[in-house]
Amino acid sequence: MIPLARCVPPDPAVQLAEARRLRAEGRPADAAEILSRLVARTPDDYAACYELALALHAARKEDQALDAAGRAIAVRPSSTDARLLRGDVLAALGRDDDALAELRQIVAADPSHKGVHHRMGMIHVRAGRMQQALNQFEKELAVDPSDAATLTEIGVYYFQTGRQAEAAPRLERAVALDPKSARARQFLGEVRIKQGRYQEGLDLQESALRDDPSNVDLLVNHAAALETYDDPHRAEAVLKDGLARGLTDGRIDVQLGRYYRDWLRFDEAEAALKHAIALESGNSEAHFHLAKTYLAEGKTAAALPEFQEASRLSPTDPYPYYYLGTIAAGQGKTEDAVGLFRRSLELDPLNPKAHYSLGQALMRTGRTKEAQVELARHADLLKRLRESKREGVATAD
Repeated sequence: MIPLARCVPPDPAVQLAEARRLRAEGRPADAAEILSRLVARTPDDYAACYELALALHAARKEDQALDAAGRAIAVRPSSTDARLLRGDVLAALGRDDDALAELRQIVAADPSHKGVHHRMGMIHVRAGRMQQALNQFEKELAVDPSDAATLTEIGVYYFQTGRQAEAAPRLERAVALDPKSARARQFLGEVRIKQGRYQEGLDLQESALRDDPSNVDLLVNHAAALETYDDPHRAEAVLKDGLARGLTDGRIDVQLGRYYRDWLRFDEAEAALKHAIALESGNSEAHFHLAKTYLAEGKTAAALPEFQEASRLSPTDPYPYYYLGTIAAGQGKTEDAVGLFRRSLELDPLNPKAHYSLGQALMRTGRTKEAQVELARHADLLKRLRESKREGVATAD
């Protein structure tokens, strides 16, 4: 009699290796299926529990990942890796306070553990607490001065706060330490353009876009830089290539609509901007630029509700108020125009066009002294702009 073959369960080490391979290949959900079965058979296997949490987190199944990370910690309470992962999952769930509490426990146990302060900094960035973020990033550099990702974030912070001289060396060092970092090259490119080193900046943006082709902010900024400092037709090609690759983001359509308007291709501009609004009806920038397109075509009646909608969606944006003021002035509604110009200047006192338009409106109402003050401010701003030749000063464009 031939004995029946026994069903031997798969080797856990083989299953772990297969799951890690699948996750590395970008198939975390498949990895999680294997690991879930493994954990069901060996619930006290720390490696299986931890790998399951990693796979679920990579698959964006955060609630399940949180349970798996908790199970790994229960098996091995001293595991810093599992606690770091739980902090990442909590942050992904939007539970920032819980994530920070978890990370602080790691710092208390091991102040020199790499990566903890960087994670805390990124949580503060997402919450808009930039000074706290900077403090955490500086602490991370004290632990690891060669952390390119942290140097990049510090450089981004300085760039976004207009401190190019401080941004440049951080980003340069980040690129030197990690030449593959698309984010470091992206923002070093932005800095180079601000420094007037246009070709170098464009080259950095282009190389970053090759490595991070789905980065819409980078794509749109690169197209805008090409239009200003290189070949406008290349800008159009970059934007259309993004759409052809399946990127569906209204920011691309808005930039394309602006490009078409500048080249007086009004029908194409309208189509692009309406598509942006179809993607997201609350896109105030799309409504604003559609209104400007209508205005450029002489379609004031069509422009008016679009400027009103842009203002409603973004009440702190000074420019819809400015254009609503110009429409009101053109319709003879001078007092309404005065109010709208004043509101625009409350939000952006450096707009010379708004000072000039307000001065003209005040002159028509007989308030000559007030008008002269506004016209003098207009002249002073223009003089300062010519002297400084700074870029990025508001011009109601």
